Amino acid sequence: MHPFPPDSLPAGRPPQEVAEGLWVFTPNRESRGTISWLLRTRTGPLLVDTPDITQANMALLARQGDGRVVLTHRTAHGALRRLVQHLGWEVWIQEQEAYLLPTMAVQTFDQEQELGHDLALYWTPGPTPGSCCLHWRGHRSVLFCGRLLQPQPNGRVAPVRTAHTFHWGRLLASLARLQQWLGPDEPGRIACSTGLAHLYGAALVDHGASALAELNLEALQAADRGPNITW
Repeated sequence: MHPFPPDSLPAGRPPQEVAEGLWVFTPNRESRGTISWLLRTRTGPLLVDTPDITQANMALLARQGDGRVVLTHRTAHGALRRLVQHLGWEVWIQEQEAYLLPTMAVQTFDQEQELGHDLALYWTPGPTPGSCCLHWRGHRSVLFCGRLLQPQPNGRVAPVRTAHTFHWGRLLASLARLQQWLGPDEPGRIACSTGLAHLYGAALVDHGASALAELNLEALQAADRGPNITW
């Protein structure tokens, strides 16, 4: 693989290391402002969603060695093909959305998938048919929730129904199932793929288990009885 010509990419803002071994990227213009994350795990680097291909982003990724990419929802792909052609990283995607990448070699999963002793993927449809969450377990305990939850002006997180939401009822059911998967004391923190401006300079939502427990899913279901918005 040949590197991108230095003058072919915009400079871009460098990713921010928000905790040891965890970086957050600036929103990707090619994927409706999706925010990507890079984890340095025991089994190698793992990229959650696709950042902009810029000099700053590629410089960080190229230093990591062989890694993997997890796509948390169908609008998070960006320039995935170019990135994978350059880095050669393995791609993981929930099986419902693998058809969107027909000519790429991808790894798929159904309900849940272990990616290492401290990494687990969970299928959480609702934002899109194949949305998923990644739980980085251990002392870090960070849940990368994609667009399942979004930060609110009060600093908490909540599901948000938009014109792009695939199915509101399934989204709420996914949150209930996610709580069962994780247990009452997990996660420690939550990483979202949008809305970080509401965290006022922070990148992660603290007290993640409490944030999930505080969600009143019955009230959210009762408050929105309108028809589902098709993709």
